[in-house]
Amino acid sequence: MDLLKTGAEGKFCKLNAVLTFREWLDDFASPETKQAAEKVIEQEISEIKKILPKTFPQFNEYYQRIKNGERDLYF
Repeated sequence: MDLLKTGAEGKFCKLNAVLTFREWLDDFASPETKQAAEKVIEQEISEIKKILPKTFPQFNEYYQRIKNGERDLYF
C-alpha cells in the first residue's frame, strides 16, 4: 500500500512490463516482430538502468534468466 500512496508502483510496472514483453517475444512473436521490438526493449532497459540504478542488477538478472527460458519472474 505504501508504494501506491507514494506513486512508486509505477517503477515496478515498467520493470514487470519489460520482463513480460520479453517472455511474449520469445514465446509468441514472429521473427519480424522480434526484430522490430529489440530496439524498444533496448531503449526501455537503458531507461531502467538510468532511473533505477540500485534495482537494475536484479532486473538484469531476471531479464537474462527469462532470455534463457525461465518464466514468471516479477518484481
